[in-house]
Amino acid sequence: MAKTLPKGFYPFFWDVQPEKLDVQRNASFIIERLLEMGDDAAIRWVLATYPMEAIEGVVRDSRRLSKKTVRFWQLIFGLEDEEIRCLSTYYREVESPLWNF
Repeated sequence: MAKTLPKGFYPFFWDVQPEKLDVQRNASFIIERLLEMGDDAAIRWVLATYPMEAIEGVVRDSRRLSKKTVRFWQLIFGLEDEEIRCLSTYYREVESPLWNF
C-alpha cells in the first residue's frame, strides 16, 4: 500500500495539507472524505486500497457522512439503520438544526 495520497485527490482535501496525509494512519479520514466527496476514480482507489471491513467500519462509525452517502453504502454492505451511528435514533435526537425557521 502506498503511504501517500495520489496527487489527483488533493482537491478533495482542501482544508488540510494532503501531502502530509498518511494512507494508513489517516485511513478513516481519507475513506470518509472520499466516500462523501470523491468522484468515480476516488471511489475505485478507496476500494482498491482499503479492505472492505475498513470501509464498512467508516460507514458504521462516521458522523460526518451525509444520509445520502450512508444510504448508498448501507445497501452495499447490507447494514441495518441501528448499526450506523449517524442513522441511530440517539444521534438523530441529538442533532438539531442551526436555524429554527
